[in-house]
Amino acid sequence: MEQPERRRAPRIPRIVELRYQSDSPPLTARLTDISESGIFVDTRSPLAVGSRLTFSFLLGDAPWEKPITGGGTVVWRQEAVGMGIDFDQLKDEDRAKIKLFIQNQK
Repeated sequence: MEQPERRRAPRIPRIVELRYQSDSPPLTARLTDISESGIFVDTRSPLAVGSRLTFSFLLGDAPWEKPITGGGTVVWRQEAVGMGIDFDQLKDEDRAKIKLFIQNQK
């Protein structure tokens, strides 16, 4: 029996470098998909569910592009696989960039 879809927004595959920090020194991992409500982070050492973090990443590769920065919460994790992050804090400008990126991928 299939599980019902729990995501609030469709995910779009995108592989970019992500820098994030919780209660530790800054870390780098791969962001492998994105939606208007969050991201999946490919990491062998995911943070605990409920952990809050700050992050920064680039959606494109233009030299003038500013990083998307914000805050989020780990909503699920799987050891040696990664973690799902829900956006908690995101500037309107960055939210609009993500929305436009997703619309252009459909």
